[in-house]
Amino acid sequence: MTSKRRNFRITFAVSVVLLTAIAFFLISVLDNFPGARIDMTSNKLFTMSPAAARILKDLQVPVQVKLYITPEDKMSTQMRNLERDITEQMRNFEQVADGMLEFQVFNPQNDEDMQKTLTAKGIRPFQVQSIEKDEMGIKLIWSAITIAYKDKPEEILPQVLPQNLFTLEQDIIGPVYRLTREKAPKIAVFGPKKPVDQQLAMMYLQQGMQPPEPTEQYSQISQLLGQGHYETVPIELTEASGVPEDADALIVMAISPLNERQVYEINRTLRRGVPVIMGMQAHEYGYTPAQRGGWTITGQGLDTGLEPMLAEFGLTVSEDHFMDTASEVINLPREVNLGGLRMQTQEPVRLPIQIRVTEAQMNQDSPLVNRIGAIFFLWGTPIIVDDDQLATHGLEATGLMESSDNVWTEPWTDGPVTGAMLSPEGKTMTGAQTLAVLVEGTFPDTFEGVEAPAWPQAADPAAEDDPLSQVQATDAPVDPQPGQLFLIGNAKMFDDNILAAGQNALLLLNAVDFLAGSRELLDIRSKTLTQRVIKPVEAKQKMVWRFVAVLLVPILIAVFGIARTAMRRKEAARYRETITHSTRTVG
Repeated sequence: MTSKRRNFRITFAVSVVLLTAIAFFLISVLDNFPGARIDMTSNKLFTMSPAAARILKDLQVPVQVKLYITPEDKMSTQMRNLERDITEQMRNFEQVADGMLEFQVFNPQNDEDMQKTLTAKGIRPFQVQSIEKDEMGIKLIWSAITIAYKDKPEEILPQVLPQNLFTLEQDIIGPVYRLTREKAPKIAVFGPKKPVDQQLAMMYLQQGMQPPEPTEQYSQISQLLGQGHYETVPIELTEASGVPEDADALIVMAISPLNERQVYEINRTLRRGVPVIMGMQAHEYGYTPAQRGGWTITGQGLDTGLEPMLAEFGLTVSEDHFMDTASEVINLPREVNLGGLRMQTQEPVRLPIQIRVTEAQMNQDSPLVNRIGAIFFLWGTPIIVDDDQLATHGLEATGLMESSDNVWTEPWTDGPVTGAMLSPEGKTMTGAQTLAVLVEGTFPDTFEGVEAPAWPQAADPAAEDDPLSQVQATDAPVDPQPGQLFLIGNAKMFDDNILAAGQNALLLLNAVDFLAGSRELLDIRSKTLTQRVIKPVEAKQKMVWRFVAVLLVPILIAVFGIARTAMRRKEAARYRETITHSTRTVG
């Protein structure tokens, strides 16, 4: 027995030594080989998209990507692996680009000349909280990326943090694509200015003062598209400021009345095959603080003039009050009197006209919306699609997003909106309604057989001679081409005050990318981590899950334990019987 134990111990020791030697040998030999990675994320955030691979493979001139980062030993605890993680992804990009993407890492921590150069580019160190052992402190670190191509201005990511790793492909490949394309798409943007209130204008005139100029409502759209390296051309849809003939897309925010000639120009643009993104606002609301608390809501209808043209296509934007229980909270200013001192506070208000549309309500088959987490559909209305009318013109419509199932409508009337209208009690729910559609095909000429409308008299005759005026529209014959119309029953959601809410800006940028030919960027952006929304759970579902957690699981564990105990008893009985039988046989 002692000899067997000795042999076992010797064999075990020799095996351990041999396996350790083999492990060290494999590590030293295979250390420089690229390792295999498995992406376990649900959105495959760390797997390069085919669109990104195509962009990198098509590079003809090297792109320089430089990472300026503080060394690992001087980083805060949560950021010590940042350089390694970024470098790992960038090496993957280098490999796919086959030498057309050059990646370098620099340490600006103690290099004053480099720090001055980076500061001139708008890159500065920033503070992060650091926890070392039992101490909490603040560290000043560098973490930025620059992307350079030929003599074009550098793209700069001034702060790269661990949470940016999820979107690193978009943050790097997006600028690479925009820098290397030969021509930036030209987007014409028509966003009417907000007119001055008539009463306010009269007050100014009575005091012998000139009323203020109309204010911009959609200036943020141009800034948003400029960040995406689109060439934006704000237009007024006048004779001196029409749609450029070389425009790659037209954005129309229909929130004020358009004359016949303006509608004609939009129809003509669609006929030419130029994609159009159109936000249609059927009405808007005003909020006034009530004397006894709460708010007085008043509605005002809007007639954009585009309704007949859309009706000819087979599309109608509902004009009724549209309510949805899936609503959003907005903060409204209110003056309060505290001990004779008047102060302005923010009061949260939730109303069913402030609609929230979530990812579950998006068409997951369309790359235009399938990764949108949530949008703020303020004062919007549904799109009514007449498939038969569309078919007569050879048009096809695809629904892109819809409301929740718990929606109701009230006939439109200008003036106060009562509490009964805003309450879902006693209302008949109409079910999910279409809020946005994509229409494709060759659009008909809704002015066929009639003379083109004349341009209205210019309010400012000097504008006709302005050398800075945009491209002048013409009445040249149009060669009909297949086009696309992205129609959404809301224009308010894209104005300067609301565009940043939810993912409204991302929706608009997706629409431009999809329609203006930059679908590679759309495919890359679709990998962005979306905002997850916790869906409400009904009382019956809660009861089922409570039963599963509190009763069913313990019962299953008890049944398993009883069954296991019975099986072990049977095995023990069989073992004793076998031993007894063997003893009797030997005896």
